[in-house]
Formats: sequence, C-alpha cells, structure tokens
Amino acid sequence: MRRAFLWVALLLSLSLLLFWAWRSSLERTDSRYDAQIRVASQRYGVDPLLIRAVIWQETGFRLNKVGRVGELGLMQVRPTTALDWARSEKRADFRPEQLADPQINILAGGWYLARALRHWQDTDNPYAFALAEYNAGRRNAVRWVDPARPRSARAFLSRIDFPKTRKYVRETLDRIALYRTGVPWRSCADFFLRPGGVGGKKEAVHVADRP
Repeated sequence: MRRAFLWVALLLSLSLLLFWAWRSSLERTDSRYDAQIRVASQRYGVDPLLIRAVIWQETGFRLNKVGRVGELGLMQVRPTTALDWARSEKRADFRPEQLADPQINILAGGWYLARALRHWQDTDNPYAFALAEYNAGRRNAVRWVDPARPRSARAFLSRIDFPKTRKYVRETLDRIALYRTGVPWRSCADFFLRPGGVGGKKEAVHVADRP
C-alpha cells in the first residue's frame, strides 16, 4: 500500500513538473509580442487574447510568413486590407512592406478584428462570427448566418461549409480558453459557443473579407 502511494505521488509530481514546463514554454512562445498586442488592443478595443490567438492560428508567431495569396506577417494581413487600415488612420506614407514590422502588422490585424466584431455585436457570440469573417471574408460570413436564428453562434457554425474555416473558429476559441484558464482545452468550442462562453455576451466583449 505504501509503495502504491509513493508511485502515485511520484507520478503526480512528474505530471505537475511536465505541466509547469509546458506552461513555461507556452508563455515564452505565445507572449513574445504581447507588448505590441497591448497597443492594438487599447487602440481598437479588442480583447488582447483574441489577437494573440489569431496570431497563433495564422502563423504560429512566425514573423515573416507569406500566405498563398499574398497575406503578410504575423496576422496574415493582405496589402489591400492594410491600405484600408492606413486610410482609416490617415497614414499617407504607409507602404505594404511595412507589414513586416510586428507593430504595424498587429495594428492592421487588430483594426480588422475590431471591424468584424462590430459587424456581429448583436449576436450571442461575436468572436465566433468575427473569426469566420477574418478567415473567409465578410461575404461568406453573411452567407452562413441562419435566417431562423441569425444571432446564434451554434447555428452559424453548423452552416459553415468550409471545413477549414469551421476548424479555424473552433481551434481559435479553444486557444483563447487555454490562455484564460491555463488548461489545454481540446474540441471544447461547443461549450464556449454558448452565451457567456468565450466571446459570448456575458463576457466583457471588446469591439473591425479576409485580411
């Protein structure tokens, strides 16, 4: 009995040690651009963990990634979207190559997220709708709204006919949950799509086509 207890204690200690090491590694990797994220969050009123989760989803925090259709940088912002952002900010000297700058990229991506969140602020989970818009564009997001339940994120997600976009939304919501709780949620988006879940109306939701 004593030996069994010692084995349980050893396994528990090892599990806690591994979890601590994993959490430390996560923080080192996923928090490297938090200073720039805070600037965009404060400027546009977007949850910093939402911005961070989108960066994780889009590029895994790889600064110089270039997408298949020309998306640039951490948040995979298209040059045309960046030009819209620059016009809104009255940055007459902006050039698309500046998207290689982490702060510029996160500001442009944060602005786009803020606009998407405003589009869906009357739904029961603006994050889910905004993430779909960020990934697949506003036209597709509007197409996926359930006419019978236009405010329901669950109904919306069930109508997404791009498997990659559905996966994108679920994984990004799960990542936000991980950042908030420290627990590695997997496939828990259904739980968080309820009102009051991640991005739901009982949260303090901060309120910008594919960037």
